[in-house]
Amino acid sequence: QAGLACGYDALVALAEAAGLGRKTGIDTGGEAAGLLPSRAWKRRVQGEAWRDGDTCNVAVGQGALLVTPLQMAMLAAALANGGTLYRPRLVLAVRDGPRAAFRPVPPAAVRRLPWSAAHLALVRTGLQDVIHAMDGSGRLARLDGIRMAGKTGTAEYGRKGEGRKHGWMIAYAPADAPRYAVAIVLDDAVSGGLSVAPRVGGLMRRVFELEAGGS
Repeated sequence: QAGLACGYDALVALAEAAGLGRKTGIDTGGEAAGLLPSRAWKRRVQGEAWRDGDTCNVAVGQGALLVTPLQMAMLAAALANGGTLYRPRLVLAVRDGPRAAFRPVPPAAVRRLPWSAAHLALVRTGLQDVIHAMDGSGRLARLDGIRMAGKTGTAEYGRKGEGRKHGWMIAYAPADAPRYAVAIVLDDAVSGGLSVAPRVGGLMRRVFELEAGGS
């Protein structure tokens, strides 16, 4: 109902601003752009008009919508840092010769999310509740002493009735001063909350152990 109230055009505008339906520009080859379906796409590919059900599917991340884990990690980082999308990169520093000093490669901002500070704060509060509320779908990612934020997802795929699902979760931590953002997708999962959240928790636990000097 919320998706229908917002309308397809508003949903797609925000999705495009968040980087969906386009390559992130990471410095490697073979990247997929995903698919942000449109009225023109559905008419061209499926020979049908756009319907309210299509808008509902896009609103909840289902239907013809395709995203990559890297796009979702990029979005998680933007939510964490206050709304700036940065291009993912593998190279952090370069040098001009074997004896030259390393020269940092600065991060490149792609765009700002067109969200008000109040709306972004509301979303960030909800992402913390996903993990830390008693009935949060991502509560199995919870770590002692570290407040995190995240969102789980479960996407059906394959033939209708087969019950096959991709399990998803994005997260960032620490919630109050984020340094790490992650996206994990698991094929043939029970759900994002049951199958992926524990893996996100395990990954973040190891990251903070290494940060603290663990081996």
